[in-house]
Amino acid sequence: MRDDLQELVDDVSRLLAAPVTLEDADFTLLAFCSHDDAAVEAMDAVRARSILTRGSPPETRAWFEEFGIASAQRPLRTPEAPAAGIRTRLVIPVRHEGRTRGYLWLLDGGRTDPAAAGD
Repeated sequence: MRDDLQELVDDVSRLLAAPVTLEDADFTLLAFCSHDDAAVEAMDAVRARSILTRGSPPETRAWFEEFGIASAQRPLRTPEAPAAGIRTRLVIPVRHEGRTRGYLWLLDGGRTDPAAAGD
């Protein structure tokens, strides 16, 4: 199953031209794509910590949950917080049978507008 998740993350990264991570609902890292060091939006402190520790601390989880990600029915954008080392993200909730099972996180530099039908 882990190979399937890795393939999914790599496909999403390729299609949307952005670094992607996949975490479960408890913010445990399940898969991540490689990234180009030259891309400014490819890394921030949260992504680095998530990859290195295979998850995120409770304060990071709480910060992101303030934006309604746990109950979101569709992709949404979270803001940046430069002082905390957080870049803006596109968050795609992974839902099944009405429950949030996890999140796809894209560091897309704000290029994708989740409210735009074309995006």
